[in-house]
Amino acid sequence: MADKVDPQKFWDEKITGWEDGRYDEMRPSATLLEKIANWSSASLRFRMAVTRTLLEPHVKGRKIVELGCGSGSLARDFLACGASAYQGYDISPIAIDRARTLAREQQLGSMALFDVGAISELPRFDADIVVSLGLFDWLSDEDLRRVFELSGNADFHHAISEKRVSITQALHRLYVHIAYGYRTGGYVPRYFAANQIEDLARPFNDKTVRVFRDSRLSFGAFLTTLPVRDGEASP
Repeated sequence: MADKVDPQKFWDEKITGWEDGRYDEMRPSATLLEKIANWSSASLRFRMAVTRTLLEPHVKGRKIVELGCGSGSLARDFLACGASAYQGYDISPIAIDRARTLAREQQLGSMALFDVGAISELPRFDADIVVSLGLFDWLSDEDLRRVFELSGNADFHHAISEKRVSITQALHRLYVHIAYGYRTGGYVPRYFAANQIEDLARPFNDKTVRVFRDSRLSFGAFLTTLPVRDGEASP
């Protein structure tokens, strides 16, 4: 069995190509397998777009922390909607270097800050809203508890991959195994029941948690404490 990989090294090697392929439909892919994966990533692009839409009414005057921020592509959107500050954290120095470069190009100044750190290394968040898109799939239960401990009673909006019996999830599991899972020693994305995450959050946050689902998210879902329009989520 392969030794478990170092997560920082894994993401340093993967993050920029992953972001470019999944979020930039026009960017060419190196292999046939990645071309197929990038082509089928409409759910991830929708996840990004719907996060902007859902959070837009709630960020004005509030401090946003994004975990697993990658290149920080949401920073400008949150600030444009009136957020008072944005702090992004990612385990990959390569991702953070890219995020800082983009922030300078976008002239975000000191309102957008980016720092490297694994969840176990981060300080308590100075945040009104804590956001993550896809990070939870890669965290242990211990790290997930740590996220909620550091977040305190701040609002949150976290994406997860729900554990479902579906063709798309079966294909995703197969892709993960073929692309890298066979050599990462068990460092692969997880799938959750929504109540698993709620149970981890409950000791640290007393707010009502809502589950947002949409067929365009495929087997993805959001767990959020933010208000949503009727029919968009169910407690």
